[in-house]
Amino acid sequence: MGWVLFLVLQIAIIGAGIRQDRRAGVWSGSKFLFALGFAALEAVILCGPILYFDMKGPYFWPVFVAAGVVSALNFVWMIVVARRWRLPDGRTSIEAYRDDHRK
Repeated sequence: MGWVLFLVLQIAIIGAGIRQDRRAGVWSGSKFLFALGFAALEAVILCGPILYFDMKGPYFWPVFVAAGVVSALNFVWMIVVARRWRLPDGRTSIEAYRDDHRK
């Protein structure tokens, strides 16, 4: 039953983040959908060995570790790509964050 609370909390946090980004003018629905698709790809990469390999077989752990490494490298690549995304006003997300949080 705890997973329901976690799911509701996650939806609330995501909703608050979306509202905050819309107010700041940095929201992009297409990039959000791309991020969701990327998360689904990561889940498939990590769950694939669990679903298709015998967990007691000799190849499970090497394949599972390889899937973890591929997933981690893919995640790092996604961070690098996302940092270069341009907003409608031409700034990168890093520039927009710095502009919004300067004192």
